[in-house]
Amino acid sequence: MKNGNKNTSVKNVKNQGNGRIHRFFFNNAGIKICSVVIAVIVWAVIINIDDPYKIRSFNVEVETINESALKSVNKVYEVIEGSNAMVKVKAKKSVVDKLSASDIRAVADLSNLSAVNAVAIQPSLRKIVSSEVIMECGQVLKVSLENRESKQVKVNVVASGTPGEGYTLGECSAKPNMIEVAGGESTVGQIASVKVFLNVNGATEDFSKRLVPVAYDEDNNKVESSTLSFSNDLVRVYARIPEEKTIPVKVKITGKPADGYAYISTDCLPEQVRIAGSSRRLSHISNLIIPVDISGMTTSSQNLEQDIYIADYLPEGIIPVEESETVSIRITLEQVIRKNIEINTSNIGFSSLGNRLGAEIPDDKNKVSITISGRISILNRITDDNVNAVINCNGLDEGVYTLPVAIKDLDSTCNVLETDKLRVRIYNVNQEQDTSPPDSNSE
Repeated sequence: MKNGNKNTSVKNVKNQGNGRIHRFFFNNAGIKICSVVIAVIVWAVIINIDDPYKIRSFNVEVETINESALKSVNKVYEVIEGSNAMVKVKAKKSVVDKLSASDIRAVADLSNLSAVNAVAIQPSLRKIVSSEVIMECGQVLKVSLENRESKQVKVNVVASGTPGEGYTLGECSAKPNMIEVAGGESTVGQIASVKVFLNVNGATEDFSKRLVPVAYDEDNNKVESSTLSFSNDLVRVYARIPEEKTIPVKVKITGKPADGYAYISTDCLPEQVRIAGSSRRLSHISNLIIPVDISGMTTSSQNLEQDIYIADYLPEGIIPVEESETVSIRITLEQVIRKNIEINTSNIGFSSLGNRLGAEIPDDKNKVSITISGRISILNRITDDNVNAVINCNGLDEGVYTLPVAIKDLDSTCNVLETDKLRVRIYNVNQEQDTSPPDSNSE
């Protein structure tokens, strides 16, 4: 019994202990949770009021000052290390948390360059803060030095795009048209040209624009360097956008070729050209006439083929469109020769004989000679066998006549210089038939 009472009392003690713990945590639980929250808030308030120091790093772009110190000794520099620096800022948390990289300045004073062309980077704040700030930067700016050189270079305008319909790109001019480039001697020595790029797409009137100059080398590669500078950061470009018109080209031949040669034809390509100008000026021009003097020319003359700049033949205020600046002209001449032709009299015909008249050559002469002059290409086609020789009997009655031999259908560019004459007997066909001897077989 005694042991049973002891066990019961132990259990009661344990139950009482657990109850106390349970009551400690769970009695008035809401009040206890609120107490914890309030304690945290109070701690945060105390921390913020106390405002401890904090260190923060910023990546800042480095500025250079006193560059004139290098210019005074005719030097230029290029940054090879330290263009950006890490700056550590130590200050109260309330100050540091409000800072950004733009509030910090990192400066390299080029007047303090060391013998190895390096200078310490000095950080500072751009704005005033309410408490002390400690700034640190252990980096240096390193530069390479080079002799400064400059030269004058022509500004070239490079236009791109297509003007509006019915318009074309006229003259483009830059102001200034010469620009000074300066920088390290190795950089300036590469520069062969300076260009500005103008977009004329859709333009229908004259305009101007300020453009950035760009340097190029002999291979048309862009030249870039931090040492490079231009006397003008921007170049003003003026562009003319005139109306355009297409007109035919006509070649007017003047003079005569050398003796023994004949003018044949002229070929001109292109047959049409595009011109530009104001609408008023364009309305007064319908074609382009190019005079070409062929006086004294032969088939071996060098100027039988010519490239002609049409601008020389356009009225004031009218300009050729770029692809129509020239036309190519080819003049064709041909040598004029003499040719002697021997014709069988049996092949000679008679033309324009009167009604009921016939003709014959009573002599025993077998051949006649005719001398013709004309272009070599034509005379080479005329032979003894294909020539159409005739004797003109127009208006002649019966009788015997001495008449010249002519060539029928001879090219108009050819002339008969000399021809033999033949005795021709013209007779009445009916009478000849009546007096003809009877057929030996007739009865």
